[in-house]
Amino acid sequence: MNRPRVVVAGLVLAIVTAACTSGAPEGNESPDPPTGETIGTDSADSTEQTRPEDQTPTTSSGIQIASPGGLICWTAERQAGADGIVLAEMTETYGLIEPLTGMYGHAAGWGDLNGDLIPDLVFGTFADKPLEKYQVRGATEPKPDTLFLGGIPLAATQDLAGAFGRTSGIAMVDLDNDGDLDVVMSRNVKDKERGDLGSAVYRNEAGTLSLTEAGIDPNLSGRSIGVLDYDRDGLADLLILEDRYEGGNSRLYRNLGELRFEDTTTAAGLPDGIDGLGIATGDVDGDGITDVFIAGSNRLFLGTGSGFAEAVLPVLEWQPIGDEDDVAGAAFADIDLDGRLDLVVGQHYNSTVAPRDEAIPVRLYLNRTERAGEPRFEDVTQAAGLTPLPTKAPHVELADFDNDGLLDILTSASAGDGSAPAIFRGTGIVDGIPRFETPIGLGSDQYWTTAPTVDINRDGRLDVLAVEWFSTSPSLMFVNESASGNWLSVSVGEGFDSGVGTSVRIYEPGRAGDPTALLGYREITATVGYTAGTELIAHFGLGERTSADVVITAPDGSTATLSDVAANAHVRYPDGCG
Repeated sequence: MNRPRVVVAGLVLAIVTAACTSGAPEGNESPDPPTGETIGTDSADSTEQTRPEDQTPTTSSGIQIASPGGLICWTAERQAGADGIVLAEMTETYGLIEPLTGMYGHAAGWGDLNGDLIPDLVFGTFADKPLEKYQVRGATEPKPDTLFLGGIPLAATQDLAGAFGRTSGIAMVDLDNDGDLDVVMSRNVKDKERGDLGSAVYRNEAGTLSLTEAGIDPNLSGRSIGVLDYDRDGLADLLILEDRYEGGNSRLYRNLGELRFEDTTTAAGLPDGIDGLGIATGDVDGDGITDVFIAGSNRLFLGTGSGFAEAVLPVLEWQPIGDEDDVAGAAFADIDLDGRLDLVVGQHYNSTVAPRDEAIPVRLYLNRTERAGEPRFEDVTQAAGLTPLPTKAPHVELADFDNDGLLDILTSASAGDGSAPAIFRGTGIVDGIPRFETPIGLGSDQYWTTAPTVDINRDGRLDVLAVEWFSTSPSLMFVNESASGNWLSVSVGEGFDSGVGTSVRIYEPGRAGDPTALLGYREITATVGYTAGTELIAHFGLGERTSADVVITAPDGSTATLSDVAANAHVRYPDGCG
C-alpha cells in the first residue's frame, strides 16, 4: 500500500545559514554547560575522539551498518533528495500492513532491544472494544500489543498481552542497568471486565520480553510515561500519568533495582490530583537536575535531587473551548540556540471537529530562565508562524528532518490533504524568535494518535511512524527522502546507567563550551510527545558543517568533550558499539 511521496513543507528560506551560526539572542546570557570531572580514564585520549577511517559495511536485516570502530557505531553520508521536507509512505515495504490490522493504535516505542544496532518497535493498542469494531480490512479479532524486531521488513516476533488491554504509553529503557533495554507499557484501565491488563514492566532477555511483577498499581489508568532518575541514585524511575477522566492521580514509582518499583509520589513532594496526557522531562532551570512538565494540567515541577517543587507559570495555561479539549503531548529541546530547553506542546481539542470546527495551534514556549533562577517562559506561537491546525495534533516533537541545523516541529495533525504528518519547517531565528513555514495541504480532519520519529534505515535522516487510532485505516510508516545536510547523533553507554537525563551539546569545532558557538543542545530521553517511546539518541543536523565539538554531561554533572568529531556518524561514548 505504498503511496507517492508527499511534500509536507515548502522550500527553506535563505535565512537558514545565518540563523544556524547566530548563537544566543542579544541580551540573553547563555547558560554554560555544567562542570565536573571528566568521564572516563585520566588519559587525554579518553575525552577526545574523531571518526576513524570508514569501515567496510556489513549487512544486518537489510540495513547497511558500518563495522564498529572506536566510538563510531554506524556512518551514512549525507543524502541527496527532494527540496523541502519530503516523506515517502513505505508501510508495506516495512511489513506493517497486515500485522497492524485489528488494532486501535495508541502507542509506539522505538529502541534497539537485541543489540544489532537496528531499531526495534513495540506497538500498543486499545483492544477492549466490541468484536465487530476490529473486523475490518481483513481482521477477524483484535490483536494484542506486539514486538517487532528491526529490519526491512520489520518482523512481528512476540505478542505482549492478551486481547483486552488499553495500552496508552510505551518506554524502552534499561531499568536494571544490565546493558539492555527493558520495556514499560502504561495501560489506561477503564473497565476491568473488558480491559483487565494493567501497566506493566517487561524484562529484556536477548530481544525476548517477559512480564515481571514490578509493583505498579494494576488499577492505574495510565497515559504517557516519564522516565527520569529523580533521586539521582543511578536507577531510572517512572512517572506514569493518569488522565482527568479516570481520576487524575498520576503516580511516581521509584526504582528499587531488579525491576521492582515503589510508589513514592507523596514522599517526593508530588501532590495527588495531577492529571495529564503528555510529559516532557529535562533540565529547565539549568541546575543540572531533571524537571518535569505535565501536559494536560500544564504543571511544571522542578527537581530538587530528592523530589520536586512546583513552579507556577500562568503563561503555560490553555483555555478550553468545549468539554473535551485537552492539552496533549510535550517535548523539550533548545530551538533558539541559547543553551536553554524550550517547550512545544500539542493539543487534543475535540473543538477542532464538527460542529465547532475550530482551528487550534500547537504552542511554542521559549525558555527565558536565568541560570538556576525562577523558571520563565514566553509564548511565541504566533510570532513564530505556527498556523492554527484544523484537526487534533496530540503528538509533537522538535527534530531536524532535513539536517540543516534548524529544528522543525513535527505534529500528528495531517498535511498534504491528509496524506502525511504536518511538519512546520524551521527557516531561521529572527530577533531571537525561531520562524517556521506552514506545511502545504492543511485542512483535512485526518490526524494520528502519535507519530514517533526514528532513523529506521540508519541513513542519517529521521523517519516517522504515524499511529492510526481507527481500525478502519492503517498506521503508516513514512521514510524521509528530503535532501539532507550533514548530521551527527550521540548516545551513551557504560558508566551512564540508563542514559536518561544525559545532556549533549554540539559546538563549532575548536570552540567547545563557547555559548556563541553552540550548534545544538538536547537531553537524551526515553519518551517524547504523546504516548511515544523514542531511541536514547540525541540527533543533530549540521548543514554544511563537516565536524563539531561534542560536550556530553552526565546527570551527576561530570563532562566529556569529544573534539572535532567528523559528521555523518553515530557516536556512542565511552565504549562505542563493540
